Amino acid sequence: MIKWCLNIIFMLGISFSFGQQLNIHLDKEEVQIGEPFILTYSVISKRKLDSIIYFSNKESFPGKNSAANQVEGVSTKYNLEILKTFSDTNYQDGKEFIWKGSYQLVAWDSAYVVIPPEIIYIEDSLHLFPAGLIYVMSPTADPSKPIYDINESFTALPDESAFLKFIKSNWWWLSILAISLIGLVIYIVKKSRKEQEPLSLRQKTLVQIDQLEKSKAYEINLKEYYYDLSIILRRFFASHYHLRIMDKTTIEIEAVLAENELDNKMILLTRKLLMQSDLVKFAQSVPALSEIENVTNDARRVVNKIADLDLKNE
Repeated sequence: MIKWCLNIIFMLGISFSFGQQLNIHLDKEEVQIGEPFILTYSVISKRKLDSIIYFSNKESFPGKNSAANQVEGVSTKYNLEILKTFSDTNYQDGKEFIWKGSYQLVAWDSAYVVIPPEIIYIEDSLHLFPAGLIYVMSPTADPSKPIYDINESFTALPDESAFLKFIKSNWWWLSILAISLIGLVIYIVKKSRKEQEPLSLRQKTLVQIDQLEKSKAYEINLKEYYYDLSIILRRFFASHYHLRIMDKTTIEIEAVLAENELDNKMILLTRKLLMQSDLVKFAQSVPALSEIENVTNDARRVVNKIADLDLKNE
């Protein structure tokens, strides 16, 4: 338990470094199983926050189970269910520039749940939020209410089911139908195998960009459209170069591209794509439709250029 406390104090110390104050807030210290609670992260700075990148969790939030009797601290994984999609905001309060992001979570097993430090990128520098702790309790039984046994009742089964009788009386045409269905399935499977050829990484990525553009998601949520486009590019870089790219900063990605002989024009175009996604998300930039189309086409150009360069070197 002492080690765990020291870890928490250490993470709290990190949160006040580098000129920004990083905070974690839980609206409840104790909850019952199935009771929702709010987890909020915040960044407070005296300077304007031009670039903040936080990769939110989608379906579950990764926590750690720290039982009260564990001397060595955190042990097993404990996933918290995300009830509402992560949402964030940027605003100014007096002389302070503030970023906040919140989850609505729920736990389904009693435990002392540690919220591990989350990573956030501020001005292309990695920072850690402090860790948190919440106690999930089992609901207490009400002694004033009686406990009832589960009454089970059984229905006697007939000697022969109606289904078996139906099979026996109609077996001949059911056999013909079954053979016909099997033949049809075999025909469809063979035909689909002939028509479907495995797509290359370039083709898969371009299909994803086409699908994103056809969805016109920018009409509903412009920030989400730019974010999805940047994620498609990052996944392409990760698969193409066989490297971990998702957690790298824009500067680190540029270094990877330069090491793999991509020309400066394409590297600058990649930087523009990734940084413009940040501008739309955090600076509330609203580009015109023509600019959105240009950015999408630029993403295709980057993918094609890298794929062509790989073919040229073979």
